[in-house]
Amino acid sequence: MLGALAIAFVASQACAQDQDSVLRSIAKKTGVATDVNPPADFVVKSRPAEPAEPLPVFGTPDEPSSKVMTPRELRAMDADLDSAGKKHDVLRAGFGPSAKAVAEAKAEAAEKAKRRKKTSPEAAKPTF
Repeated sequence: MLGALAIAFVASQACAQDQDSVLRSIAKKTGVATDVNPPADFVVKSRPAEPAEPLPVFGTPDEPSSKVMTPRELRAMDADLDSAGKKHDVLRAGFGPSAKAVAEAKAEAAEKAKRRKKTSPEAAKPTF
């Protein structure tokens, strides 16, 4: 039985895509494979009549439609961003967990700076 399956497999490699291949018929008889029903009418109706054209993979994008900002507009936008940042800094300082995290980050940075000062230039040089 196993030998017959192996022979059927080898013989049907060329026509494995065919629905009526020897391997498929054996698989259907053993209950491993089934026939696929055609799709429902609403599925067939919703599909386009012609297949879609492939999308280009490396196409160049369109130029943005926005205009170039003047230096005055850039300064105004920068001022708006700075004011929003300051407003958020005030809010962040009033929030306990955030204030604690900022304080811990500052303490850690100060400790790192202190350790760097303690390290002498001679100790940092590798010995050969």
